[in-house]
Amino acid sequence: MTLQTLERMVNLHPFAQGNTLYTGLVRDFPPSSITSKQMHQRYSLLAGKLMALLEDDLPAKDREGIERYLKVMIPLIRAFEAENFPAGKAEPEDVLRFLMEQHELKGVDLSKELGGQPVVSCILNGKRRLTRDQIKRLSNRFNVSEASFYPDALDKDLSYGHDRHLYGLVKDAPAKRKRAKK
Repeated sequence: MTLQTLERMVNLHPFAQGNTLYTGLVRDFPPSSITSKQMHQRYSLLAGKLMALLEDDLPAKDREGIERYLKVMIPLIRAFEAENFPAGKAEPEDVLRFLMEQHELKGVDLSKELGGQPVVSCILNGKRRLTRDQIKRLSNRFNVSEASFYPDALDKDLSYGHDRHLYGLVKDAPAKRKRAKK
């Protein structure tokens, strides 16, 4: 039995009949629920390579084939990852540590943004919290959203004032002035 005969028997979508890249992907890497870490690794690597190909100048038919295939596979990859590799909540200093590692930076490299080397050390060791201004400067330096440094602050019980101030969600209340008695 030839591939063409099999395609007619399965009654493939008209798009797939003329797209050899798409049919090759479906044949060699059939879309299905991911059941093992090895399968996850294979599909993740393939998805990464296909996404890199999309950045190249491809014929429209190949581009559409890759996009259709990824549209099916990426949710399957994400579902496996959500079940098997749950992401924990990252504290601001963990986010900062990750960004420093990704950009191959040391604490001294951030002393300007954070107010000196001792401050950087205190933040990374969890002895000090990042301030709103420091977060703004870091988000500009690393080109990330300021929200990256807030560990799901809205999930916390914000009825306590210190939580709200800790995550910079409200400005400090103005000091109450005492009225002078006349």
